[in-house]
Amino acid sequence: KPFFASAFKEKILEMQKVLKGESQEEAVKSNILEGMHLLAAEDNEINAEILEEILKIEGVFCEIVENGQLVLERFENAAEGEFDAILMDVQMPVMNGYEATKAIRALSRKDAAKIPIIAMTANAFAEDEKAALDAGMNAHIPKPIDIDMLRRIISQYSKRKELQNEKTKDQQA
Repeated sequence: KPFFASAFKEKILEMQKVLKGESQEEAVKSNILEGMHLLAAEDNEINAEILEEILKIEGVFCEIVENGQLVLERFENAAEGEFDAILMDVQMPVMNGYEATKAIRALSRKDAAKIPIIAMTANAFAEDEKAALDAGMNAHIPKPIDIDMLRRIISQYSKRKELQNEKTKDQQA
């Protein structure tokens, strides 16, 4: 296998957590983002580069577009299940994050109602979080992005997705 510094770093962190008393399962959960495919809306070029680098270190593929209209179009044209979540900036030109979220939720695709949409914004007041949730977003993360918070949120919605899949399988059986 090729040697990747990021993979080596993750293994060391995993081993440290196990030595501190966390189970192997808990240590692995901390890297829940690895292998995910996210769609992100970010109009600031520097913020987009930082986000991409942070997620790359986590083993995440992230496709970044410049505004809400482009997120809507990209999601609409994507195969169902292609993206695991959407990271949505709120203040953008052309179409803001609230409008884009409402438009995504209104699509007739099955995954449009279920895909986690996470607001990313410098506006971190309670009313900003409420506005994001009212628009149909699942969660709100203040900028700059806290990767541990993003892990927790993605983990929370991944568990919900797994539980929904199990219920569907049980109902079909």
